Amino acid sequence: MKILRWIGYALCLLIVIAGIGVATLFLVLYMLSSELPDHNSLRKYSPDVASRVFLQDGSKLCEYATEKRYFIPIDRIPKRLINAFVSAEDKHFFEHAGVDFFRIMRSAIKNLENIGTGKRPQGASTITQQVARLFLIKNNEVSYLRKVKEAILSFRIESVLSKQQILELYLNQIYLGMGSYGVAAAAKIYFDKTADELTLSECSYLASLAKGANNYHPLRHRKAAIARRNWAIQRQLEDGFITSKEANQALEEEFKVVQQDTPEETAEYFSEEIRKYLIEKFSFESLNKEGLIVRATLDTRLQACAYDALRSGLEKVDRSFGWRGAISKTSVDKSSGEIVEELRKIELPRGSEGFLRAVVVSIKDKNVTILTENGELGKISETDRKWAQKIKIGDVVLVSESSNRNGDFLLKQVPIPQGAIIVMEANTGRILAMQGGYSFKQSEFNRATQAMRQIGSTFKSFVYLAGLENGFAPNTIIDASPVEVDLGGKLGVWKPRNYHGRVLDKITFRQAIEKSINTATIRIAQEVGLDKIARIAEKFGIFDSMPELISYALGAGETTLLRLTTAYAMLANGGKRISPTMIDYIQDKRGNTIFRADERPFDSSMGLADELPPKLNDNRQQILSEQSVYQITSLLEGVMRRGSGAGASFLNFPIAGKTGTSNESRDVWFIGYTPDIVVGVFVGFDDHSKSLGKEANGANTALPIFIDFMVKAQKYLSPKPFRVPRGIKLRKIDAETGGAPSTKERNVILEAFKEDEDFEQQNLIREKRSISNLLDEENSESTDRIKPIPGIY
Repeated sequence: MKILRWIGYALCLLIVIAGIGVATLFLVLYMLSSELPDHNSLRKYSPDVASRVFLQDGSKLCEYATEKRYFIPIDRIPKRLINAFVSAEDKHFFEHAGVDFFRIMRSAIKNLENIGTGKRPQGASTITQQVARLFLIKNNEVSYLRKVKEAILSFRIESVLSKQQILELYLNQIYLGMGSYGVAAAAKIYFDKTADELTLSECSYLASLAKGANNYHPLRHRKAAIARRNWAIQRQLEDGFITSKEANQALEEEFKVVQQDTPEETAEYFSEEIRKYLIEKFSFESLNKEGLIVRATLDTRLQACAYDALRSGLEKVDRSFGWRGAISKTSVDKSSGEIVEELRKIELPRGSEGFLRAVVVSIKDKNVTILTENGELGKISETDRKWAQKIKIGDVVLVSESSNRNGDFLLKQVPIPQGAIIVMEANTGRILAMQGGYSFKQSEFNRATQAMRQIGSTFKSFVYLAGLENGFAPNTIIDASPVEVDLGGKLGVWKPRNYHGRVLDKITFRQAIEKSINTATIRIAQEVGLDKIARIAEKFGIFDSMPELISYALGAGETTLLRLTTAYAMLANGGKRISPTMIDYIQDKRGNTIFRADERPFDSSMGLADELPPKLNDNRQQILSEQSVYQITSLLEGVMRRGSGAGASFLNFPIAGKTGTSNESRDVWFIGYTPDIVVGVFVGFDDHSKSLGKEANGANTALPIFIDFMVKAQKYLSPKPFRVPRGIKLRKIDAETGGAPSTKERNVILEAFKEDEDFEQQNLIREKRSISNLLDEENSESTDRIKPIPGIY
């Protein structure tokens, strides 16, 4: 009986201990549960998604993200991709309630066997547990306490979410290496495919990355990556997801990742401007997390033309300052392999992308032989040999392959002079191309949008436009003789001079702008009034508020290339107000349009019922007389035929344009336009005090870049004449005198007159004023009391 009594005591004690243990367990679980995050938040899953910028052809320009992720709903994820992850990560996923107890026991036994071996403990996490860790616990520490928390949350998650919802969370959140989050981003980054385009082999590789993605990098750890992919394929075969035939085909498929082509390399200035605009409009947080879809205005074909034209032009300008020498030196008393190895270690100067490092290995007579970092032997061209006369054996230089393919290499150096080019659609302000410097890697400063520089004679177009708005006609006779402007007080007298000091007498209004005559421009500005010129400059957006200084008539004011190009775009489109834009529209991640640049409404009276395309109502403001704007375009066409733009006359395009050169040739410009596009070019040192050279001007420095662009881009453009608006009549006149046509047919041009202008009468009246009134005004006291900047042409 005593034995039975002691057995009873023991059983009671065991029951009490078990009860205490169970109570303790429940108490611990309760305490842990109370500390756990709310699993119901997963019902409102809204992942951080990358914002992407797309171009007109559907290609991606760039993207902005803290985590590169593209959300994809579960019904758009292919079954083979789901099966690959389930097989690799949790083959009983569709059977358990959040925790796989069989895997836990197997993992526990394995971990006991590994005690003392130093091996990392094995886990038995299900996909649901991984979701709990990714979204709620956010802790990768390997501990049993964390496992308990995961298990509790997994049961809760399974009670409120379906298996499909859990998979959607998991496959969109998991990190898969190479900066990709989720299967959609990984498919794009590794294979440049959408998820539904992936092969079984590719699905298997992505599934194999769920644990330790960096250990299976496709380039750095290729063998391990292939072995891991093959393991994932074998697992699917064992689990019955695929057949033996499918498995063999997947195993035999070549393993390769795709290097995506992107236009961003040649459009980095454009991409950065978009990024700054989006941050200003939506905030940094929205840009990097809310998955905005942006349709940009960039035309990749024109961008490539602009990129090449500007870089080539700046290289030519830089060459005029001479060769600056080798970037480094190295011994050539070694094997070719050793020399090549040394070359590759030499740091490249910023901005030298696309160039090769090379070392001079011999110089005999006029022949300079080099060895490139690719192990190629070649010669420096004779022209470059003369340019770099101080080149020596052992000099490490930058080269590029010559287009003639005869073994010659071109000697290169990263230019110090800088510049910018903008290509804009005249009727809308859409920026089709933008390059803000020689190289974004060399300098992120965007000279197209940020550099405030003197615009020189490019401003004269708007002085003459003011004249056309205030009584001048294209054939008005202007006194172009030397002029003096009394600045008043102690400021003295300003004597603006013409380019190269030319002294002229009487010329026509047209000739004055075609030859960019400063003395004539000053007299026109004085008669029109600086207040009227300032209002026109402000209407066209060149300045916010223009000081009424006589020097501004010759281009002493500073503005950006973007503003100036936009102003000329409004000349090209007939005087309609536009604003520059790099974005057509923006959508949120659900596809809702939240911004559209073109706000013109459709004309509901036209449409499908009329079997005609819908018509957009033109709500652009007419900021100046269409007739005067056409007249200035006609005058600027003359600049391109007979003036400083004549170097481009061989182009088979109607082009209007104007060159500009500032004080001491520090800044040079050319703005040219067709009826469809406007191209603005600026060249100058970032250091404002430096000159491009005494002979540098818009015609020989900026215009060649425009010409190079047009030659490259003309296959993408359609030539057409400028539209003649109502209220304009074309009359034949003598280009030299502005009067009736002479017997010399070559001097006859078609001049644009307003309907209320009698060209003979205007000519005589204005000629009379030119000889008397203007000469009198020259000697009168000037009302300008602020000293202008002299010497601009």
